[in-house]
Amino acid sequence: MNKSPLVSILVTTYNQEAYIGKTLDSLLMQDCAFDFEVLIGEDCSTDQTRKICQEYAQIHPNRIRLFLNEQNKGLIKNYFDLLGQANGFYLADCGGDDCWLTKDKLSRQVQLMEQYPELSMVYGNWQKYYENSMKLETNMSGICEDWFKPGYRGIQAVRDYLNEQDFPRLVLGTSLFRTDWMKEQIELFPDLFLGEKVVCEDLPMTLSMLLKGPVYLMKEELMVYRVLEKSSSHSDSLKDFSYPVFLQTMELAFGLGLTVEDIGPYTKKALPNLVFSAFETNDKQWMLQIGKDLKKYGVKCSLKQKIQYASTLNQWIYRLVFLAYKTFKK
Repeated sequence: MNKSPLVSILVTTYNQEAYIGKTLDSLLMQDCAFDFEVLIGEDCSTDQTRKICQEYAQIHPNRIRLFLNEQNKGLIKNYFDLLGQANGFYLADCGGDDCWLTKDKLSRQVQLMEQYPELSMVYGNWQKYYENSMKLETNMSGICEDWFKPGYRGIQAVRDYLNEQDFPRLVLGTSLFRTDWMKEQIELFPDLFLGEKVVCEDLPMTLSMLLKGPVYLMKEELMVYRVLEKSSSHSDSLKDFSYPVFLQTMELAFGLGLTVEDIGPYTKKALPNLVFSAFETNDKQWMLQIGKDLKKYGVKCSLKQKIQYASTLNQWIYRLVFLAYKTFKK
């Protein structure tokens, strides 16, 4: 295998026997004038995923590097351990249940990165497929033209991205970014990538690249993002996933130099659903934890959220408030 491929593609997989073959086929079909490698981090699957990965590695020994974990590492450690093994000048990734759509994804993105040396990342439009309903949504970025703002980087770009202000959303599986820049940011902010509050690998990577340089969004749909019935990132429980993501986002924002005022629009949008979920499920311990965390970050609640907080901690008040809510909802 070429030890200096231009692009390294990262694939983390666990119990994805129904999808991993299609994922790898979509990567291996890339038509490039340069060399690329596919790194697979197989995380001790209990189904046939490992066997399928081994078969692909045997068929494509000059393209695939397979890492068979001896113990389950979990997504975050598996991903960043895999990233540390990358030899490519550029990095790309694809989830083990997603797939790329075009044969020229890599070649076109490399061309853009070399055309604009200031870019930290090129990413594309995408589709979303719901496994249960078999529903396919297209043009998830909602654009009809390429999007690029030269010089738009740093704290301002990070703030606008978090606040969803004038910034198309980014799915990392559609992107190509610079390996040395990413490894530099991981070394600079290790706790933001590997700390105990990290539940999403893509969020710190996206924000750190926005610090380094502007990004370029291609209008073409480059990937299908599969929404499964059961997975950590698609959990119906706000407590199990959305709230940890909220805490991780707060840590990232402060760690990168933002203030609570800077991300006011983000907290204003995210907080009501979280507080209401704790109220509606009458989860006293979670509500207490929310209160402690918000006090730590200096986030202020609205009057409505304060009432929900107080009533959850007092069962008599809770019954009255919840009854009033149910009556009003009808």
